[in-house]
Amino acid sequence: MKYKITPFNVIAVALTLFAFIDYLRTKDPTGLGLLAVIYVLGGVVGVLLVDFLIQWLAKEYKKIIPIEMLMLGVVVFWIASMERTKTWLIPENFGEGYVTVIYDMEGAEKLPIHSFTWSYEIKIPESGILLTSTKFEDDLPKTDIKTYTGAVLDEYKEEFFECLFESEMNCSNKNYKYKTWIVQKKKCEYASVKADSVRKIMQSKFCK
Repeated sequence: MKYKITPFNVIAVALTLFAFIDYLRTKDPTGLGLLAVIYVLGGVVGVLLVDFLIQWLAKEYKKIIPIEMLMLGVVVFWIASMERTKTWLIPENFGEGYVTVIYDMEGAEKLPIHSFTWSYEIKIPESGILLTSTKFEDDLPKTDIKTYTGAVLDEYKEEFFECLFESEMNCSNKNYKYKTWIVQKKKCEYASVKADSVRKIMQSKFCK
């Protein structure tokens, strides 16, 4: 079998060059840059093995290219789908506090999500708690937090951080999953303690 130039081995070479050039440019003293190069090289080896297998099985060049392009398309679509972002809109004077979304609550409104929803915005009540009947696993993977006027939180309020916690609470023998974003100035320091207090507040309000 004559090894041919394909999309997979071209990408493998490009990734290798990029990793080494980036490592030499940053000269990361912590060693994290070198670790990234090792991970990239591991991925490159995997890509080349898959490429070799495809060439060995497909044999004909006119079959190899469509197969690899289709596989690349699937990977690109999957990566892009992981970037789907929801935006929580909070009041201008929100300050430090928490934003909590409780999922799968009967009688609550659904989030504006459909089969091909790529992004959406929704206002968070001034209480900071949003109830929805949408299932936890159906929500979009990434989150932005902005004010009602659309200002990005980190730009609008200098040195504010959003610390995400995922957990669940038990109400009347049913578990409800929720996500809490702690908005505070000290990065995520003591945020876990605040997350525990949020759970107690929610249980007192919604677990009758």
